[in-house]
Formats: sequence, C-alpha cells, structure tokens
Amino acid sequence: MGSAAPEIDVMVGGQSRRLRRGATAREALDGQAGPDVVAVRVNGRLCDLGRPLEEDCRVEPVSASSPEGLAIIRHSTAHLMAQAVQSLFPGTQVTIGPTIEDGFYYDFAPARPFTPEDLPRIEARMEELARANLAVERIEEPRAAAIERFRRMGEAYKVEILAGIPEDQVSLYRQGEWIDLCRGPHVPSTGYLKAFKLTGTAGAYWRGDERNPMLSRIYGTAFAGREALKEHLELLELARQRDHRRLGRELNLFLFDPIAPGSPFFLPRGTVVYNELVAYMRRLYKRYGYQEVITPQLFRNEIWRTSGHWEMFRDNMYATSDAEAHGPEPEYGFKPMNCPGHTYIYGAEKRSYRDLPLRVADFGRLHRAERSGTLHGLTRVRAMSQDDAHIFCAPEQVAGEIDANLKMMRDVYQAFGFEHIESKVGTMPEKHLGGEQTWRETEAMLEQALLRNGLSCEINPGEGAFYGPKIEIYVPDALKRRWQLATIQLDYNMPERFNLTYTTSAGAEARPVMIHRAILGSLERFIGVLIEHTGGVLPFWLAPEQVRVLSLSEKVEQYASEVARLARQAGFRAAADLRNEKLGFKVREAELSKVPYMAVVGEREMAARSVSLRVLRGAKSQNLALENLLELLKNEALPS
Repeated sequence: MGSAAPEIDVMVGGQSRRLRRGATAREALDGQAGPDVVAVRVNGRLCDLGRPLEEDCRVEPVSASSPEGLAIIRHSTAHLMAQAVQSLFPGTQVTIGPTIEDGFYYDFAPARPFTPEDLPRIEARMEELARANLAVERIEEPRAAAIERFRRMGEAYKVEILAGIPEDQVSLYRQGEWIDLCRGPHVPSTGYLKAFKLTGTAGAYWRGDERNPMLSRIYGTAFAGREALKEHLELLELARQRDHRRLGRELNLFLFDPIAPGSPFFLPRGTVVYNELVAYMRRLYKRYGYQEVITPQLFRNEIWRTSGHWEMFRDNMYATSDAEAHGPEPEYGFKPMNCPGHTYIYGAEKRSYRDLPLRVADFGRLHRAERSGTLHGLTRVRAMSQDDAHIFCAPEQVAGEIDANLKMMRDVYQAFGFEHIESKVGTMPEKHLGGEQTWRETEAMLEQALLRNGLSCEINPGEGAFYGPKIEIYVPDALKRRWQLATIQLDYNMPERFNLTYTTSAGAEARPVMIHRAILGSLERFIGVLIEHTGGVLPFWLAPEQVRVLSLSEKVEQYASEVARLARQAGFRAAADLRNEKLGFKVREAELSKVPYMAVVGEREMAARSVSLRVLRGAKSQNLALENLLELLKNEALPS
C-alpha cells in the first residue's frame, strides 16, 4: 500500500489547518470563498483561487471590492474583451492588456482600426461570454513551447513578448477555447465579471515607439457591482462636460493650433487667469522669503552635461546649433528645467553660512520634447511655466525648509478648494546620479518630513528624479480623480557636480544642499486641472470677468457704463452688456461665461443709484446700493 500524501500547515483567519499538499487555495478557505472573493494572498502574494498549495503558508481571501480585487476584475475583463474581439474579428492579433487607474485597455492589431461604433457589438459579445461562466484556467509551460504555440496561432506580437522573457517557464490563461499569455492572477470564471463598460478607442504605437506599427486600442472599465459602475459612468459624463479643452474654447481662455503643437495660445481672458496665479504665488514668495530671478532660455550644452540632463533627459530636450557651429553635435539646449541655471546664480558670488538659506524662484518658460501622442490639452504640453523654486541651504536647515514648503503647499491647495491631500516619496530610479547610500538616507529624510507634518507616506518605487528623491503631492478633484501636482525634491548631487560651496561659521568650506520645489507645478496643467475641478466656475479672485452689468433699456446705458467703470476703478474686472437684447438672453450669456456677479440696472435702479444683483448659481437677486455693491466685492476673500 502507498503511504499517505504529505500534509502542509495552512493558516486561514487566525486558525491553522492541516491539508494535503496540492490542495487549492479555495479548499483552504473552506467555505469562506463566497461570490465576493476573487483571489487569495498566499504568504502575501496574490494568487488564483485554484492555485495548488505546496508548502506551509498563510492564505487570506481577496474581495472583489478591495483595490487588489478590483484590479483583478479589470484585468480579467480585459481578457474577456480580447476574447470577444477575436471571436468577432478573426485574424486580429492581441498584444498587451494592462489595468490602468480607472479601468483597463487592450492593444490589438486588426485588419482595420476599431471605432466607437464597434464597441456595442464587442460589449454584447462580452456579456454572452460572461453569462457562459467559462472556467478560467492557469497553465504553466516551458517558454519554448509557448513560443511555438503562439507562432502556430499567428500571434507574432506574443512571440516577440515571449522572446524577451528571461524565465524558462511561463504562465498562460485559458477561458473556453481562448488562451493568452499572462502572469495572472484572474477570477475563477467569466461569470464573476458582471459590471463593465467599454469607454473608447485610440491609436497606439507598439511598445510606445512611433517607429513601430500603429495598433488599435480599446479602453474599458469594470467594477465589482453595477452601482459602482453606474456612479463611475456618471462621473465620466461629468468629466466630458467639464473637459478643460471644451470649456477653454467656450470661455475664450485659450486655443491650440497645429502650427505650434503642444503649446497653448492664451487669449486675453485666459491670460488674466494665468497672471493672477503668478501674482498669488508672488505674494506667497514675499511671505516665505523667496527672491525672484529670470534665467536664459538657451544654454550651451556644457551646463546640461554637468547637470546630468544631457545623459539622463536628452530625449525630452530640444537642441540646436548656431550659425558658427561646425560639428555634428548641437551646441545648445533649450531648458526643460530651471535648476541648472539657478546653480549659476548661486555660484556667481562667494557664499557664507549667513547667506543661507538662499531661496530663488523663477517663472521662466520651459520646453520639453513630449511625444505627439502624449499631448493632451493643457495637462500635457511642450511649452510651460512652473512656479519653480530652488533652495540652497546648509544640511542642518533641510528639515525646516521642507516643513515650510509643506506648509506653503497646504496654504495654496486650501485656497483652491482642494481639501484632501495624498503624498508619496518617489525613490531611486534605475538611471540616477550619486551613490545608493546617499539615496537611502535622503529618501528617509523625506519620509520623516511627511510623517512629522501629519501627512501620509506611501512609497512610489523608482519614481524619484534622476538627481534625488522627491515628495509627490496628489489631490483628488471634484470628479474623484487624483492629480499629481506639487513636488519637493532633495538633491545632494547637483551642488557636487557644479562645485557649489559656502563658508561655515568655523571658516571651513562646505557643500550646500539643493531643494527643488514647485507647488502648482506647471501653470498650464494646474489651470487645466482647476477648470475641470470647478467646471469653469473659478474663484472670484481668479475669474477673468468678475462683474457684468446688464442694462434693461437704452435709457440706462449711461448708468450701466458708470457702474462698470466704478467697479473697474475699485480694482475689479467688470464690463457692461449694453446690447438691445432681452434680460434673459443677457443673463444666460453671463452664466455661460461663468461670471460670478451680474448687476442688473433699470430705470428704478438708476433713480436709486443701486443694482439688482444676481449671483452665479446662487440665491435670488437682491437689491443693493451702489456703494454696498462695491463693499461686497471688496469683501470677497482674496487668498492670503
């Protein structure tokens, strides 16, 4: 007789159980794997419910509503979509289908690009496959066998992916007759996928390289339940209505033209918003001890080689030569960042400890060679300005300077109605300057700063700048989307490379520390985010037109003009609408232009030297004496 199969100890929910070796994770849960459980963690590692257990371990259920469970549902739905596409469009090749922040996408190589009109048909087929409740099975096989399998299937992109995988063994997933290369994990069967929606199509280059073939991308999203999906789709529709590109045109703020791809034209009204943002930051600079500087646009490349940008950031820079250049290499680079130029300001004179910290701010134009496929309105541009600043300080001043910048960041975001703040520390990237020990020490300093200031401290591996780690600040907007805005970067490398020094109180020579800092980040991007957050209804102090005076007849045109003039003299942006149109038409146009206050004047108001005041999206109109109107406007809060 054969001996009994070996057993293993499995810890589930705080209790240990003895199971046969090879029992599945689902068996280990022993009835705890209800319909809301889509996977497990085995010793902390995400696995399929059907994964065999080969050693002593801890098994924890993963629910569909958890972040990990939601990611699994979305990735499994991407597979479901790919299966539907290949069943409807035979001959289509599949490439990659990852999850993204709010859903998933899959890139295909079809006979013709997919269009939005194809999506309902694909969705319907996905529903059929979900109802069929096809088992999702993990298969492990040698890489060479997988290459041969996909070559027979005509999947050239999968063969290329497999050729780049170093492991000898790979995993595949099968559902019905359809099979795909994937690490997993996935839901146990297609019946777990109950709430999904395809949201759009786009073109995408294979591996993101414009020299490669153009593929056809389909975007989608999925949730654990239909209510969550419904809420998300409502937010998507609201986002469409608030799209800053559409509102920018409607509100006459800015425009784009192919003559300058990725570089916005700010119109007069948009320029008001832009300049008010700059003025606000300048007021803060006075309070926090910054000095503003202006630095060149174009530098000899030696500065970029010294800073490391030519080695680490060259692909994102615009370079050029002058008429006197004779070599093949460009001699000049347009600045993508202000930091190297600021080192020259620091190094222009001998510094002592009494000069530190030296805080310099710069609103100079920056240019980055973003790929055309990544450009997106104001939120991804090639030409921009930042509320950029660099602090040169002694090592013992670093903690205080970071604390001050975190306080400034909170002041700014509170002024714009961003109530919740999330923060991460971006750590050492693969391509970086300096030694690992310095990186680890500076990363710990940033972590401690966040904790010291009562902020969350999540790690974002490999996302530091090439010269130092950074604090990343994220804000969720009114549509529950997270935007990464502020950064605070700690840099011990650039002062070394530019040989920056200061004299200590003991008369010795020491190296300063450089802190790179932006609160709004790119002004262009911040304006795009703010427009979508507010739906174009900007704070009163930032509105391009703050008051519009609406006349009821020709008899009061002179008085209406006087009210607008007095408001302008008091420092407000005011205009008078004297057209021979009905009041309802004028009010509607002012509302569409998002004007915060509408002052209606007729013969009665003229006689009383008053206005009938309407508030955008506010209460009913109220009658105010002219001097009271001006006092009300003065009391509108300006951010301090």
